[in-house]
Amino acid sequence: MDFASQPRGSAESQARDSNSGSRTGTLGGEIAGPSHPTPESPADMPRWMRRVSIVVYVLFCLEVGMLLVLLPWTRVWTENSLLAGYPQVQVFLSQGFVRGLVSGLGLVDIWLGVWEALRYRKAGFP
Repeated sequence: MDFASQPRGSAESQARDSNSGSRTGTLGGEIAGPSHPTPESPADMPRWMRRVSIVVYVLFCLEVGMLLVLLPWTRVWTENSLLAGYPQVQVFLSQGFVRGLVSGLGLVDIWLGVWEALRYRKAGFP
C-alpha cells in the first residue's frame, strides 16, 4: 500500500492511527505516550500513609506559619548579618508594611494547615 498516494485525512489512515493506539502530531509524526505508570491517587494509598502525609503537611504549615508570623518582629530580622552589605534591602525589610506582609503570609499558612486538618476530619476518611 502506498501511503504517499493517500490524502492526509483519509478514513484509511485515520483507522490505521486509531487501531495502533498512537497519536499523531500536527505534522503527522507520532507522539509517544507516557512511558511510566500514572501515580496512585490518594484513595489508592494505604490508610496509614494518608494519615502520616496529612499530619506532616499540617505540622509543616503550622511551623512555617508561626515562623513567618513571629520572625519579622524579632531582632534576627532587623540585625541580619547576611544583609549587612546591602543597607537599602535592610531598610526596606525593616519597613512596617513588609513585616506585616510577611506576617500575613504566615497567618495564611497557618490557616491552610488548620483547614486541611479540619477537611480531613470532616470528610471522614478511613
